[in-house]
Amino acid sequence: MDLILIRHGDSEAASGLCIGQTDVALSSAGFLAIQRLAAHWQGEAPRFLFTSDLRRAQQSAQVFAARFAIEPLADPRLREVDLGEWDGQRWDAIAKHDAARYRHWADNWVIQEAPGGESFSDVMRRTGAWLAALLGSTGDNDGVLAVAHAGSIRALLCHALGLPPARAFALQLGHARASRIRYRMGQFEVSYTNASRFEEDQ
Repeated sequence: MDLILIRHGDSEAASGLCIGQTDVALSSAGFLAIQRLAAHWQGEAPRFLFTSDLRRAQQSAQVFAARFAIEPLADPRLREVDLGEWDGQRWDAIAKHDAARYRHWADNWVIQEAPGGESFSDVMRRTGAWLAALLGSTGDNDGVLAVAHAGSIRALLCHALGLPPARAFALQLGHARASRIRYRMGQFEVSYTNASRFEEDQ
């Protein structure tokens, strides 16, 4: 199986906001960036197209759906991390007005949930369940495209690379960027991450 992971395009959310599962739309620039990325697709069309069920991911997935004439399958397991009570607030306001909880979360984000939300370990579990189900339903030669978020894509790359979750943020993932995972004979190989265009098979 070849799995291409796409981070959605830039959203309409203002800079500095805490945006996890807050359901914001793509910006016009984000839409154009996804269109440019889709125009550089290499090789055969994917057999399956999955997307987070959040709007910015679904709108990005529709660009690929139109290109390949394929129906996107929405799955909440591909959502961004749930930041609970903080979602939609400004990060600087959170750090100021909820300082103790923010510091504790910032020091322990792998296992510590945001208030009313998730930890990164929770994201690892749900994306891992999605990946296991995918591997159980696809063949070696199937192509899969999934449109998701920085958090969920980092979790999937940690699974594939065998990285400890604490190193997830070493993985740089810009908006409208692609990462590629190959799965052959029980082994993962990450071909590239954070690419601005799709790379051909080597």
